[in-house]
Amino acid sequence: MIIKRAKLSHKNKISDGLEKFANIYIVGYKYPNHDHSGIYSINYDNYDTFIWTKEILEPLEVKTWKEIIINEMKKGKNIYNMARLYRINDYKELVDFAEIYDVEFFDCSNPKLFEEFKQYAEIGLKGINSKVITIMGTGRQSGKFTTSMILKSKLEKYFELGTVGTEPQSKLCGNDEMVIPQLIPTCHVASTIFGAIKKVDLKDKDLIIVSGQTGIFSNPLEVGTGRGGGVISLSILLGSKPDYIILASNTVNIDDIKRNINIIELLTGKRVIGITINGKNFKRDNILLDKISHKLNIPVADVVKGINLDEFIEYIVENIKNK
Repeated sequence: MIIKRAKLSHKNKISDGLEKFANIYIVGYKYPNHDHSGIYSINYDNYDTFIWTKEILEPLEVKTWKEIIINEMKKGKNIYNMARLYRINDYKELVDFAEIYDVEFFDCSNPKLFEEFKQYAEIGLKGINSKVITIMGTGRQSGKFTTSMILKSKLEKYFELGTVGTEPQSKLCGNDEMVIPQLIPTCHVASTIFGAIKKVDLKDKDLIIVSGQTGIFSNPLEVGTGRGGGVISLSILLGSKPDYIILASNTVNIDDIKRNINIIELLTGKRVIGITINGKNFKRDNILLDKISHKLNIPVADVVKGINLDEFIEYIVENIKNK
């Protein structure tokens, strides 16, 4: 599916990522507010694809999701569906509407994706030639995807770079491969991540960046959400077999950051070589970041504001080139 101009369902963190990193033109939103208060449709018709950007749906929202998808199909729009537990492919009436109105659709979540990457995972057991950096997080909204995309833009100046994304906007933002791990059977998640890495590795990359989900200490018992918490985070970490780890943090609490570093390094035997701070809820400045860096003896940067970013990149490049 080729997307040039898109209308999005919700203004949220995914739409923010698309606006920053995707090479598509966005014409409007169905729900412009984070709290979705009221249905508000911007009257733009000049778009080829409708992107549903809300991953987690409440049961009462499913009817609305289906109605909106059908209405967009009737207008002749292709559908890119990011809902995690609700797939167009699972509803015969939606599949039939797509055929009737001759539109394409794509479900980001694919429970059988492991079948596509199994052969690559088997090849990968013989070795990965690229170095792998995995972006882990202290929890949700810690800036993992933003960190991975900014590192991509910076590090591709020094390396033949590949990327494996785990967010539903990954493919739209230029990632080589995308794995949404939450819908894949648990026994296959790690090997699917590993297979995606090997597929990218076969393109003769020097370095592959893998973006993570949630955090190791995230609650895995959020029943019905499809988030998976620490179970998914661990599967990505162990499946990526990283050479280096960067921790994206939504906290400046040094004890919390250190706790995450300790468990990550214990499980992998590899070093966390840098920390990025997502400081939406607190003031970020050089003094704060330098304090964390000094306490933990690890480079710390704010990749959005660019605080310490040049030094951060130099340190990563030096570590990779000298190992």
